[in-house]
Amino acid sequence: MLLAVTHREETREFWQNLSRLSLVSVIIAFLLILGQVTFQALRMWSVIPRDTPLSVVRIGYIFTVGDWTNIFIPARGGDALKVLLMTRPEGGHRMSLTKATGAMVADKVVDIGTLILLCALTGLMSLLVAKTRAMLPVFVAVLAAAGILVLLLAAIRRGWPQWWAARRAWLRDLAKGLSALKDPRRGLTSVSFSVAARGAEVLALRVLCATIGFPLSLPQVLLALVIVNLSVSIPVSIASLGIYEAGLAYGLTLAGMPLPVAIMIATTHHVLELLGITLSAAGYALANHWTGRGADVSAARGS
Repeated sequence: MLLAVTHREETREFWQNLSRLSLVSVIIAFLLILGQVTFQALRMWSVIPRDTPLSVVRIGYIFTVGDWTNIFIPARGGDALKVLLMTRPEGGHRMSLTKATGAMVADKVVDIGTLILLCALTGLMSLLVAKTRAMLPVFVAVLAAAGILVLLLAAIRRGWPQWWAARRAWLRDLAKGLSALKDPRRGLTSVSFSVAARGAEVLALRVLCATIGFPLSLPQVLLALVIVNLSVSIPVSIASLGIYEAGLAYGLTLAGMPLPVAIMIATTHHVLELLGITLSAAGYALANHWTGRGADVSAARGS
């Protein structure tokens, strides 16, 4: 409201650009975003360890509720919620906290790996290299901390063998959570779902851009999405408001789109993303409730 009062000309231009979007294109983009969320949930489902399987509906509920929570809780609190929800028993199976953590890490590895793969295929690796160089001090610090941790664990293993033996079970559980990364079939399945999710995300943005006369190429759209992903990697505001729009608008201007139009597209895309995850979370929550209720009724009849 304050911006609308203090920047009337920019606000008027924003609404003029917004009126150029057709309702059909917005609906198509929104359906693609719903597809994106579904494929992301399927990606997580595909990396769940086989000895503690969770249903597709249950994983859809866990993923969407966790991502919806990330909108309001900083430092990726929704990811911690996903891990906790995975430890709740379903169908007589219960996943340990360590195994659930491993599964969450595996899901993130597939997601990031897919983005890197798409960047390599579209010639955008230079951007990732530049980002890596910019964050080199951080990477050096992380590697140093990892090296210290390895040395510390080696010392503990030699000096306190009983304590180390107790930790081996924890490490085995963590390895089981990561098992999808070394299983070719499950790994290919998760990567396929991840590529489909990224593809739906790219198509949604392309539809919005094309409807106002800026049909961007695949590398141009992917570049904009990479920039916005890097922009929101460190949460500084609720739902990344402002940061998301600035990052995506900047990426779109690199493709030649005027800044006012880029801001409108970025804002529309962000609103659709937030609406998509909210409605998906509500839908999966209802489905999880009814499937759980049906399982309870079946168990009661069986007893």
